[in-house]
Amino acid sequence: MRILAALAAAAVMAMPASAVTIFSQNFDSVTTGSNVTNVPGFTVAGSVDVVNSNTVSVSCVGLAGRCLDLVGSPNVGSITSDLISFSAGRLITVSFDVSGNQRMTGTDTFNFALNFTSPENIASVSSSGFQTGYGTTGVVSGFGTYSESINRTRPFLSYVLSFVPTSSGTLSLVFSATGNNDARGPILDNILVDSAVPEPASWLMLIAGFGMVGIAARRRRSSVAA
Repeated sequence: MRILAALAAAAVMAMPASAVTIFSQNFDSVTTGSNVTNVPGFTVAGSVDVVNSNTVSVSCVGLAGRCLDLVGSPNVGSITSDLISFSAGRLITVSFDVSGNQRMTGTDTFNFALNFTSPENIASVSSSGFQTGYGTTGVVSGFGTYSESINRTRPFLSYVLSFVPTSSGTLSLVFSATGNNDARGPILDNILVDSAVPEPASWLMLIAGFGMVGIAARRRRSSVAA
């Protein structure tokens, strides 16, 4: 029965969906500069820099547009998103791209956290890009802080986190750096949060999966009673 339940949960994460963007920031319209304090959609703490691609030896995703250095000039910084509203039963997908700083050898520590305003019951979760996995099911106030040491020569890597909450609510995203205060930190780009409703055919497959779980449960109860 546990295997069937896991397959049904996996079906939620794999099913095709029609997505609606509920939050995004690729920094392309943010004014470039050192020690930037105004990033739309975010509250800035400490110091961050917004840079044009291919300047100061930094390349953004696609070698174009702008991106954000999480260590300003020279203060270590963090950005916390405004509250992002989501609806119950929808597949919420958070994605972003992170690279090393490219301007110097060594490593930087990148941190990410997803926090809920009120405890949420998370029905299913999956992630990619995170080196140690990220996210959990059950009733949680957030997914904790993910930390990773990133070599400055590392190219951009896409991080994707998908989950299904059973009730509506709000969440916030926190991106930060820790460690070296040398005006060079992890490079962040293309933050996106989508909300999706599975297509009808996928819902039918999911319902069938849960039906199999129910049948297995009834059979188990019957065998125990016998």
